[in-house]
Amino acid sequence: MTTSTHTISRAGLIGRALVLPAGLIALWVILDALGMLNSNILVSPAKVVVTAYQGFADGSIPGATSATLLRALTGWAIGTSMGLAFGVLIGLSGLARGLFDPSIASLRQIALFAWIPLLSAWFGNGEMMKITLISLGAFFPMALAAQAGCQNVPAPYREIGRVLELDRRATLTKIIFPAVVPSILTGLELSLNIAWLGTFGAEYLIGTGYINGMGDGLGAYLAAAREYARMDQVLLGVLFLALIGLALGRLIIGLSRRLIPWRIA
Repeated sequence: MTTSTHTISRAGLIGRALVLPAGLIALWVILDALGMLNSNILVSPAKVVVTAYQGFADGSIPGATSATLLRALTGWAIGTSMGLAFGVLIGLSGLARGLFDPSIASLRQIALFAWIPLLSAWFGNGEMMKITLISLGAFFPMALAAQAGCQNVPAPYREIGRVLELDRRATLTKIIFPAVVPSILTGLELSLNIAWLGTFGAEYLIGTGYINGMGDGLGAYLAAAREYARMDQVLLGVLFLALIGLALGRLIIGLSRRLIPWRIA
């Protein structure tokens, strides 16, 4: 009975989430049927469907999607790994916090895309620059989340470690790290959002570049579509970016539900 109720509740949430997208698509179809669409602003749904079919047939959409995903996940993995290590360090060490916290607080105020001129001067406009930008975007949310998690471990948890006379290693693995898991998962979700934004910005603003021969990515696809005034490709690229970003976010939420179900609604 509980499982059935949970399934119905979840189906209701999904249904409510689909109301707005379905309504917008219906409005789009109606406006097209009434001949009220300006092709310079919004093309017909049928045109977008045809463009999607052609893009899959010639491999441009799968190639661009693969390149974007690989860049995003590579930069995200690098940035979150470094952010986690750094956040734990400054969260547990008062000396490290005193040395690095003011600098990190200042650097994180810099908008992600404001780093592009400096990174371009250092690395050029190739893959190294793009991956570095994406990693940088993922680093700060993860570092801040890990630091906050370590600093906010409840005092009773630390007292348990002292009562059980646990050494430092056991305290970290059995007391500190399990308590920090919710913060780490929050950091993973936030850093993934920023990394996905950074991936699109890197591809769209920096220009062409190839990663393992798979093409320029969805950002470059959108940039080319804008240059050639292909509104059908612009809409298709935006749709793919939104759907993939949503899917990646849901993966993190699914992981959170498994690891800390008591904290996830």
